[in-house]
Amino acid sequence: MKQIEAIIRREKFPDVDRSLRAIGVGGLTVLEGKGRGRAKETEVINVHGSWTFTHEFIHRVVISLVVEDGDVQKVVDAIVSSASTSAVGDGKVFVIPIEKAVDIGSRETNNDAALDLREENESK
Repeated sequence: MKQIEAIIRREKFPDVDRSLRAIGVGGLTVLEGKGRGRAKETEVINVHGSWTFTHEFIHRVVISLVVEDGDVQKVVDAIVSSASTSAVGDGKVFVIPIEKAVDIGSRETNNDAALDLREENESK
C-alpha cells in the first residue's frame, strides 16, 4: 500500500476530486494548507495606497489517500492531469510507503483496513 499526498491549488480541487471519483477513488482526506515554494508571493495593495501587505504563504489544498501498489500510477496521473495549469505553483505529489494500516472500529489491518477507502466498497 502507498499513501499519496498531493498539494494543489485550491481552485483545482473540484477537478481533481472529479478525476479521482472517475477512476473509483472514494475515500480521501482534504486539508487546507499554507506554504511557500517557487510560486510568487501575493501582494495586496490598499486602494488608497496607504498600505501594502505581502502574503508570504500561499493557500493550498492537501489531499491524502491510501491506495494499493497497483493503483498508484493511475491515481498520480489523474491528480497531475487534472491539477495542472502548466505554471509554477501547481503543486506536488508525493508517494509514501505504508507499513501498516489499522481500522480503528473494526480492528482490521493492512489491506482490509485500507480497502474501504475505495468507492465500490462504501456499501459495506
